[in-house]
Amino acid sequence: MSNTIKFIDSIIRNIKSQEKRQTYWCYGCPGFGIRINPSGTKVFIFKYMSGEKKEKSRWISIGKYPALSIREARKIYDELYEQVHKFCRDPVAERKNEIQKQNNTYKVSEFVPVYLELEKLKEKASIKEEERIFNLDVIPVIGDIKLPDVTPDDIDKIQLRILKRAKKTKNAKRNGKVAVKNSLAYTRQLFNLAKDKKLIKTNPVAEVKSLGKAGSRDRVLNFEELWLFWNRIDKLVPPVTARALKFGIVTMQRSKEVRNMTYSSYKQNENVWHMQREDTKSKRMHRVPLNRYAHEIISEAQEYTGASPYIFGATRAKKTPKSLDAELIPYGKSALHQAVRRNRKALGIEDICPHDLRRTGATWITAVGLPKLYARLMLNHSDGDRDVTGEVYVQYSYDFEKQRAVKVWEFILDQIVTCKSINEIPTLDELRNRTHASGLL
Repeated sequence: MSNTIKFIDSIIRNIKSQEKRQTYWCYGCPGFGIRINPSGTKVFIFKYMSGEKKEKSRWISIGKYPALSIREARKIYDELYEQVHKFCRDPVAERKNEIQKQNNTYKVSEFVPVYLELEKLKEKASIKEEERIFNLDVIPVIGDIKLPDVTPDDIDKIQLRILKRAKKTKNAKRNGKVAVKNSLAYTRQLFNLAKDKKLIKTNPVAEVKSLGKAGSRDRVLNFEELWLFWNRIDKLVPPVTARALKFGIVTMQRSKEVRNMTYSSYKQNENVWHMQREDTKSKRMHRVPLNRYAHEIISEAQEYTGASPYIFGATRAKKTPKSLDAELIPYGKSALHQAVRRNRKALGIEDICPHDLRRTGATWITAVGLPKLYARLMLNHSDGDRDVTGEVYVQYSYDFEKQRAVKVWEFILDQIVTCKSINEIPTLDELRNRTHASGLL
């Protein structure tokens, strides 16, 4: 048998052990191999050269087969290969240094950067929020304590500190209990990593009764509220702010993604907003079809922001400026939220935030008859399919399905926001009948 083979189960499973250890290399994957020991154990390995002149041969054991599948081993290999050949790193030397560091017990404040660096490599979506929470509430309380010395009582001090602060803070979500829940969740993950690295025996957070509550919302604007928002927001906030909020309604996209939308991502000829994977929370490319309302909103915003990279560049201009500012930056994280919160009374809508607008669109396109799939595609939510087919080979962007969803949503908006008065708004049953009659479903 050649020592270069295809790594598939039927081949690897049938390789017989010999008196001497044998190594077979994966076809098309430099340095990726499997070592067959005389005892019959099979171990995936990665070989590479390190040093200034690439004179040092390095070997890494990835894991035993079949406990570690070929797919899992290949994923680890891809990560190691990228570290070595793209970033010129030496994983073996780094592991030795890490072990040496672990011989000295970390303080919590010293271990937080280790945790954050690992999560950044995983491209975790919440990493910035976790870093903020660690700096705000965790490190000030237990930062100087060594990891093995942290007790459940110390963890309890973190949540009590947050609850005390919330009493002095206006608009704290559920009196600080949402912040408590998130802080304990991130701190638990921090200590789980410490436990995995054998730095502690037990996780102190696991022994604490959380005083927090979930902050999830299920608020959806009814037809009357949607009409009020659409027809009143222009009179209450600056034009670009109003258009950013309306754009969130018509596209059903996240506030952050709308705030950071660039003219370069607006593919007018293709009738889509093309978001790269780094632009989305889910870290997946997303093509958002644009209906008539979306194009009109972009055209109106362009009168204020056309010289800048951002369609909804931050500006409080109330009239079209004589000269456009090329240095506009995106609105801040809370800008749209604050604009809505301050004008709830004038809008005549209670308990509303920008994310409710996204949920509203997804709710009503399914309510009139579209399958949930269409809402999920528009929201760019994962379907939970984690097999290699779904992750690697299926790169179809579902433009056809999304276009259908967008046309249905445009029709729904036409039936609601263009009414001359709130009394003319159709009921859900009437809207369903009209949508079915339109042939869009």
